[in-house]
Amino acid sequence: MRDASGQLSVNQNETFFTALRSFHTEPHLVSDAKETVDALRQVISAADARSVVAAGLPAPAKLLVESALKGVKHTFVEDLKPAETIETISKADVGVTWVQYGAAKNGALVEIAYDDAVKLASCLPRLHIALLSSNSLLPDLDAAIAKIGDLLRAEGRKPVISIISGPSKTADIELRLIYGVHGPHALHVLMLDWI
Repeated sequence: MRDASGQLSVNQNETFFTALRSFHTEPHLVSDAKETVDALRQVISAADARSVVAAGLPAPAKLLVESALKGVKHTFVEDLKPAETIETISKADVGVTWVQYGAAKNGALVEIAYDDAVKLASCLPRLHIALLSSNSLLPDLDAAIAKIGDLLRAEGRKPVISIISGPSKTADIELRLIYGVHGPHALHVLMLDWI
């Protein structure tokens, strides 16, 4: 939500970032294209990534990701032949995807994909970097579910909808929580406050 001047509500940002951190997710607020590229480079460098896959990015974000990945082996999933897709994504260290909505109160991301390969880019690599427009930050999951309902009623084709709340986690019989067993070990969210 934005205030009268068009700025994102500071309280909603803080609520979202606090909720993300409670799910072991690293949030980053970036205010322009240069900060976005720098943040991507920093996260990818810190992960010591040898290869990166990116998927489902709108045109402006794709250009920034491509710029950030100069010198790093990377592939855009949409450019792969079907036979190469699973192998390429499963070998990548980092997956960069676009998420359509964030639910501030719940610290959740809503990813809407029309291709299974796009979904795999967010759940197979050991690090997932989700890009989100600050204009798509909603107060809570109720508001996100309403948006999803509108989308499903308006479109003929059915997407894969994922609600992501942190890196992969599971608990054993002794209730010890372990991260990264069935998916990404880490999740970073770059909220783009300029798109």
